[in-house]
Amino acid sequence: MASAGTPDPDASVAQRPLDRLIAPCEVSARRDHARLRTRDTTLWPPPAEVTGAWLGWLDAPQRAHIHRGHIERIAAGLRDEGISDVILTGMGGSSLFPMVLRAAFGSRDAHPELHVIDSTDPGTVARVEAVVDWHRTVLIVASKSGTTVETLAHLDRFRMRLEDAVGVAAPGRIVAVTDPGSWLDDHARGERWRAVVHGDPDVGGRFSALSPFGLLPAAIIGADLDGLLDMTVRAVQGWDIDPWGDAGPAQLGALLGQGVAAGRDVLHVVVPPAAGGLGAWIEQLVAESTGKDGTGVLPVVVGSVDEVVVGPRTIAVVMGDVTGAARLAARDVPVLPIPWEGPESLGREVMRWMQAVALSCAQLGVDPFDQPDVAAAKAATAAALEAGTEPDAPVRMDDLTAELASAGYVAILAYVDPSDEVIGRLSRTAYRLASSLGVPVTLGIGPRYLHSTGQLHKGGRPDGIHLVLVGDDPVDVTIPGRPIGFSRLKRAQAAGDLVALRDAGRRAYRIELLDPALAVDAVEG
Repeated sequence: MASAGTPDPDASVAQRPLDRLIAPCEVSARRDHARLRTRDTTLWPPPAEVTGAWLGWLDAPQRAHIHRGHIERIAAGLRDEGISDVILTGMGGSSLFPMVLRAAFGSRDAHPELHVIDSTDPGTVARVEAVVDWHRTVLIVASKSGTTVETLAHLDRFRMRLEDAVGVAAPGRIVAVTDPGSWLDDHARGERWRAVVHGDPDVGGRFSALSPFGLLPAAIIGADLDGLLDMTVRAVQGWDIDPWGDAGPAQLGALLGQGVAAGRDVLHVVVPPAAGGLGAWIEQLVAESTGKDGTGVLPVVVGSVDEVVVGPRTIAVVMGDVTGAARLAARDVPVLPIPWEGPESLGREVMRWMQAVALSCAQLGVDPFDQPDVAAAKAATAAALEAGTEPDAPVRMDDLTAELASAGYVAILAYVDPSDEVIGRLSRTAYRLASSLGVPVTLGIGPRYLHSTGQLHKGGRPDGIHLVLVGDDPVDVTIPGRPIGFSRLKRAQAAGDLVALRDAGRRAYRIELLDPALAVDAVEG
């Protein structure tokens, strides 16, 4: 180790591949950041009037005061009423950052426990139902439009449980977070729900972490909103002066954009456990924003440097005090270290990544705010439900040897109960498969990934192999007022995405999974 005051030789070595990749574009990256901050919509492809409608997140930390009074009154009312549990249902940007908050902060004393659900697996629905006290539970329905099929199914189911517990008082136990004038806004007001919290119409879902979609759950669990927002505002002000130094958004954006230009389009993000699932939020932001028009950055979230698949397509971001970055650089991997200062820095990191991804999309020549292929998956699900289509009969991994040998990456897409045990097994499976094949392997949980990496699977590079797993459902959970249960909805989503992937020219197969707990054995054959 270098002595105090002496440059660390490992740090110098680690910097070299990164500098070779991004140093030539520092001036243009700084200029693009200034254009972003002035809302110059010509950074991205036309039409500018569409792109310009989605830039409200740029000053989300400053405009939070508009929403905080209403939000904090709702949170205080829950505590005063003795509410013990809050279930938040949403998809994509409406659910991922609340998950990050819950994992990073937990629930402070005297605050309700937050349960976030974005799964149509009937076992997941039943598990959430079993752990809450329905006499002391409030449901938050978070959706910009209010028409998301998964969220409406959860609403129908959980409203029934509330009615069973509190009768005609059930509408007073439901809160909507949605855009003004949406179907959900009108519905909630018509039924006199407990409260309606309006999101910012000029902020898209995956850029909504610091809008009411993130602020309300943060207030409910007792997170320090003042500290979270103040650190974010200070960071934004600092980047307006220097957006490049200390892994500023211009530097991070250059890594992503120049990486793709140099054929390095696989981003490994090493995230510390204390970051509370921030990796999944980053994954959605990067994949859904960049993965279109045949290009994009493939995000691979890992827990350590040892899990990085080193190759000519690899770049890496390491968050916090992570050892081994110099080892990656010694193998010619550009590595960018980003500081991690605990949960209070979540807002800063969210803003760093949102600015950086928007800047990288300017380099890639794609619109960061649309998601054209997500709609294809939704339509395919609707068609599968109407036709009663089931997922394909599974194939054996042994029959895919030649296919896997030609893969640029592998995506495991699992329609299972996302319990910690199952996710752990699937994560170990992904790591072992990556080690065996020598290509990155990502893990997506259905239907969550349909609103995240699903865009990149269909709109990005076409060299992926997509392995769809569908867990069995020994017991189904009904959806009130509908002729189907959650098991049928889950299976239709798996079947629909197989169709959507193939229609996009992608290689997609269903493989056997008898039981989610056997995921490792099933995938490894």
